Amino acid sequence: MHKKQYKDALRLSSYAFQYDYSERELEKKIKSYEDQDLYGIFDGDQLAAKLHIRPFHIWLEQQQVKMGGISSVATYPEYRRKGYVRELLIHSLSEMRRNGQTVSFLHPFSIPFYRKFGWEVFSEFLTLSLTKADLIRQPQQNGYIKRFSRDSNIEDLKTIYPQFADKFIGMMTRDRIWWKENVIQKSQVAIYYDQHHTPLGYMLYDISKKEMEIREFVPLNHEARIGLWNFICQHDSMVNKVEMYTYVSDPLPFTLFNPDIKTERKTFGMARIVDVKEFCEIYPFQWSDQSSVTFQIVDEHAPWNTGTYTLNKDMGLSFSPELRQNTGLSFTINHFTALLLGFKTAQQLSDAGAIKGSKSEMEALQSILLQKEPSLFDGF
Repeated sequence: MHKKQYKDALRLSSYAFQYDYSERELEKKIKSYEDQDLYGIFDGDQLAAKLHIRPFHIWLEQQQVKMGGISSVATYPEYRRKGYVRELLIHSLSEMRRNGQTVSFLHPFSIPFYRKFGWEVFSEFLTLSLTKADLIRQPQQNGYIKRFSRDSNIEDLKTIYPQFADKFIGMMTRDRIWWKENVIQKSQVAIYYDQHHTPLGYMLYDISKKEMEIREFVPLNHEARIGLWNFICQHDSMVNKVEMYTYVSDPLPFTLFNPDIKTERKTFGMARIVDVKEFCEIYPFQWSDQSSVTFQIVDEHAPWNTGTYTLNKDMGLSFSPELRQNTGLSFTINHFTALLLGFKTAQQLSDAGAIKGSKSEMEALQSILLQKEPSLFDGF
């Protein structure tokens, strides 16, 4: 879609997602489209359906990998069930491949719908629900907390976040504008510094009607974790309830005086490898004694991915578009994505009937993968 059609795209978004925009918001939204790729299907001059690809990067073992974020997928009701979104999604795969976006993320309105096109759940988060009685301080740390507003001290956040993101697979990179407009917004910021004034952790939070909501809790070590927790406890006279969003393996609940708290686990985001060959070229396989692994992938909507792959410690990657019976492991693109991004192990996929092959082949492939969990904090 061209610039002159951006207002049509915004009208469709406004209708489909039931948003009302002020004049200033309209201008800002249309301006943001200039950094995105918009694709639409038209009935004459009438926009019927559209999709946006937003250019992002994700962290993968200290390297930044291009990611295409699928967003604002919408169709007017009179054009639904005509296969228009299907066409747009399949087209988007070719476009992302052409742009070097080897992986794609999206936030689904329906997980089953996007699974049909190769996207798979890859990230989860925990919601911790705490009462005032749970706010029991732990031993005092040597550092200190400073609070900041939206417009100050972004640099310390930008120092902490990449170090934290490197512990996971899939965390998005953030520039200054993204920090202000999409991450911090109107939230409060608290940063923990050690006794040498080194920033070691932060949290983003809001307080309203005696409730505290912690949207990001990001400590780099145990000292920062406890320092931030004690800061939360200092609000015990102000709040009756605390709701915290955190990553699945966060050790904080275990450290609490009473770890028997209400915990809810939710999925957040879907991912898809767009170009398997290119993604394998940049993936940091962890070679040791294992020297070679062969696997096959079937990808109905991105046929360039279908074929047989051999990873070799010394020779790199080789590929054949042929599928050979009884050769190596066998995946769909969904399950291969879940494996490479760390959401499921080869054994877990086997237990779910989602991978075919011998136990020794599964162990061989698993042994060369990153031992990190996936995580995603950002919506788009």
